[in-house]
Amino acid sequence: MSTVSSADRARAGLVTGFARQARPCFKHLATALAALAISLAGATPATATDVFLVASYDEKDACGQPQYEAAMDALKQAGFADLSSKGYFLDARVSSKEAVLKAVEQIKKDIRSDKPKLVFTIDDAAFAMLYEEVLQHPETQMVFTGLNRSLGYYNDKARFLDSRTPVANITGVFEYLFMRDQIGMLEAVLNHQLNKLAVLYSTDAIGVILKDQILDEVKGTPYEGRIVLFAAEDIPTMIKHAKAINDDDQIDAYIPVTMSVPDPADNKRKTMDLVAPMLIKNIRKIDLSLNSSFTEYGFFGGVSIDFYQMGFQTGFLATKLLKGGAIKDIPIEDAKRSIVAVNRKRMQDLGIRLSPEARSIVDKWID
Repeated sequence: MSTVSSADRARAGLVTGFARQARPCFKHLATALAALAISLAGATPATATDVFLVASYDEKDACGQPQYEAAMDALKQAGFADLSSKGYFLDARVSSKEAVLKAVEQIKKDIRSDKPKLVFTIDDAAFAMLYEEVLQHPETQMVFTGLNRSLGYYNDKARFLDSRTPVANITGVFEYLFMRDQIGMLEAVLNHQLNKLAVLYSTDAIGVILKDQILDEVKGTPYEGRIVLFAAEDIPTMIKHAKAINDDDQIDAYIPVTMSVPDPADNKRKTMDLVAPMLIKNIRKIDLSLNSSFTEYGFFGGVSIDFYQMGFQTGFLATKLLKGGAIKDIPIEDAKRSIVAVNRKRMQDLGIRLSPEARSIVDKWID
């Protein structure tokens, strides 16, 4: 489904919502994974497997889980339910670098021994650590979902694309954040042009990648000069910045991109589900979610990527390959579907009243 242009939305003063495709019933992911996943802590000996699914984070991750689930759904709906599959979870948000690298080395060994037909990677960490290995095995195809770092960055290191056309055994779906649509809806809620928009980001790899992608998506628009950046190196710094965002009258709203923040209190990294209550407590302003799962943590929400649909879109590309399609005929795609999700409690707490027109485009209300 194509998106409505930002210009059209600006003229309308609203963001056009996308009706979310009803998804088929699928057993809870944890149950499905019991049959699919192997433990990275003690991997079993590799046997011939058709499909590897490698997730960057854990099996319950708000970003990765729906993509994983959807990719499996797409394969099943296309008649590939009998393919053997193996799932891996790098848990890169919280695991040590040494543990992640050890897990990746095991996956590489399994690729060499199993020679799978297909390797799915979910999000940047998995792709970044495996794509160069897969390029050495042309009999194995790789399909990625959820990449945020620029394709040019990866292609410069190891060429697999000419523009967006594959010249090797890799294709997939690039994650689009719909930032212009997000800000368009924000202005409709504010009922005035945006003054400033804060981006509060963690300094881990994915936090920086997402911050850069936000800046890239607003480049060349009137919003380019209205973004204010705050780097959260640790929890105390994050709280300090949160208070500064709250106290700055020129900042209308903020985007939490605090994906993994070190906490000196216990020397552990805090992910979004744990930092969300801290930010909500300290910032009395609209918090724009990069995905609807973050809206469930208590943020206001807005226009965001539909992770399930992106995963399904990726799975559909994979079915073309499994049916014998040439990878050069399956170019890289942007994620096509967004979802408008709003947390009703946060909206009420902030004293926001949406117009009937704005309410009509909300796909998902979260209570």
